[in-house]
Amino acid sequence: MSSINLINGGLDVQSIVDGLITAERQPITRLEKQNQTHQSKISAYQTFNSKLLAFKTSVDSILFHGEDVPLNVPSSFSDRLSKSLFALRKATSSDEDVITATAGKGEATGTFHVTVDGLAGYHTYGSANFISNTETETGTGTLVIQKGSEDEVTFTITAENNSLQGIRDEINDADAGFTATVVNDGSATPYRLVITSDDSGSANELTITDNLTGGSALTLAQIAAANDATLTVNGVEYTRSSNSISDVILGVTLNLKAESGSSQIVVERDVDSIVSGIQDFVAKYNDVVSYIASQSKYDPATKKAGILAGDYTLRDTRSKLSSILNQSIAAEGYSLSLLSQIGIKLGNTGTYTVDETKLREQLSADAENVAHLFLADATDSEENTISLVPMLHSRLKGITDTFEGPVVRATNALQQNIGRVKHQIEEMESRLETRRAILLAQFTKADQALRQLSVMQMSLTSQLNTLSSLK
Repeated sequence: MSSINLINGGLDVQSIVDGLITAERQPITRLEKQNQTHQSKISAYQTFNSKLLAFKTSVDSILFHGEDVPLNVPSSFSDRLSKSLFALRKATSSDEDVITATAGKGEATGTFHVTVDGLAGYHTYGSANFISNTETETGTGTLVIQKGSEDEVTFTITAENNSLQGIRDEINDADAGFTATVVNDGSATPYRLVITSDDSGSANELTITDNLTGGSALTLAQIAAANDATLTVNGVEYTRSSNSISDVILGVTLNLKAESGSSQIVVERDVDSIVSGIQDFVAKYNDVVSYIASQSKYDPATKKAGILAGDYTLRDTRSKLSSILNQSIAAEGYSLSLLSQIGIKLGNTGTYTVDETKLREQLSADAENVAHLFLADATDSEENTISLVPMLHSRLKGITDTFEGPVVRATNALQQNIGRVKHQIEEMESRLETRRAILLAQFTKADQALRQLSVMQMSLTSQLNTLSSLK
């Protein structure tokens, strides 16, 4: 008689349940991929926003070079010009041992003949020499010091601080506009107390009243006078309290170095900085446009375009920015109205190139005309007020606004979607865990039943085999 083999063992419960859960988890996998796509878009938007901010910084540098950006752009061309990149000047000195010069923004240009007749000095007093700066005891009482027309400052000297070092510390702790030091001149009695006004010029002269009695006398005496600087610029005499003078030539700081001597200071428009600023402006715009183009470019290898291909925010931004750069800023009295006239030309890819030679020629010929093209207002055919850099500043300010800008809004919408999907995934995962527990219980019972059938099968087979052997 043949054996009956009903079942050959139990079930691999864990593998069966894992397989079923994996199949049922497919909707979650699709949602996770959806969130990965959202996150990739957010990263792409962040990159785009960084490029826009870099362009905005370049635009703001043309408008407010080196200054804090105000809430509103000045309304007049002259006010804009005075703050702008085009107001930059550079100054050179024919003899830097006598005078050095630095220039910021201003209107002055030309050659200035400067003669130095005297340097400003810091009023300084020195004491007698002492053998020790910590152990020699001076008198006690009060030391009264007045700087210029400021209030007198009284220092009380007692047995606790009546050494050169103690008096020094007492004076310096007051931070009263003058400084005390202890110097060592290398002699047999090397230590001296030196008191110096913190500001130069006769207006900052020190008056010291020594009311100390007993001990070793300080014997304070003047060792450097409080002189004013004296100089002549193009035949006009000036007296100043400092050797750094910024109110004689507008926008230029003269730093006097020698007690006497002459130098020619040449002040001119800083064309190099202006060209560099305009080149950076064009480069940063090109970076924005190139990034937008890269998102729409199809990659044959991956058979995909950029993650933001066809995105409205990118397309709208490009349209808004390019329309400003392509405007004609025509105004009576100014011959320049288009960027192409100064060597900034639009290419087939939507980016611009800069002909530096032509740009420099235009700046040399009529820098104000170039500045007007960038900074001034004009009127279009529909009588709307238009401008180039001021409009870009306003437009970019809105686009990159951290609360209401389109890039932020698009990013926030994606973040909200990610949050909703995550919540949905969590709920589905929770239900799957419950489902897993139910399946484990069901298949465990089935496995136990099958194992019992397996035991019964073996028993029945054994009995049948026994009966067959009796025949």
